Amino acid sequence: MKQIFLFLSFVVLLSCKKEAEIEPTDDNELITTVELIFTDGANVSKSFKFRDIDGDSRTAPEAFDTLKLAKNTDYTVEIKIGDESKGALEDITEDIIEESDVHLFVYRPNPISLLAMQITDTDKNALPVGLKVKAKTQYFPGSGKLQVLLKHQPPLNGKVVKTGDEEAGSTDLDISFPVVIK
Repeated sequence: MKQIFLFLSFVVLLSCKKEAEIEPTDDNELITTVELIFTDGANVSKSFKFRDIDGDSRTAPEAFDTLKLAKNTDYTVEIKIGDESKGALEDITEDIIEESDVHLFVYRPNPISLLAMQITDTDKNALPVGLKVKAKTQYFPGSGKLQVLLKHQPPLNGKVVKTGDEEAGSTDLDISFPVVIK
């Protein structure tokens, strides 16, 4: 009788033991191409690109443009995202728009006075996305960097992760464009 009790206890323990597993509900994007389009008040646009077709951060990218901007100028900025890892450029900007409630672009100028950046687009929950931005350059010539991050913030175990905070989620993209203000 004692052996049957121990056996049943063992079976019950095994059937009840479940480890809490974190189940992501969405995959990260593979991004090999980034284009920033700055348009000034006179409707003149300048395009700047980053391309790393093999997607391997250990090898040098094929293109990494320097942002050359005018001092004391207001710009509207649009970002386009692509994947060229399979040959032809696949525009994944539309995918990010469709899944805007789990994506957040973050712009970090260094030095901070170099550019003032304000995200102007929002998702269905009125949280920032960052595919469209207003930017203003500093009043005097200078140089630095503009770090561009894309945070992937899908629900985690059924709970919303995106709150507008850039710290949550994983990072799909983290690049720093050189910037020159003239």
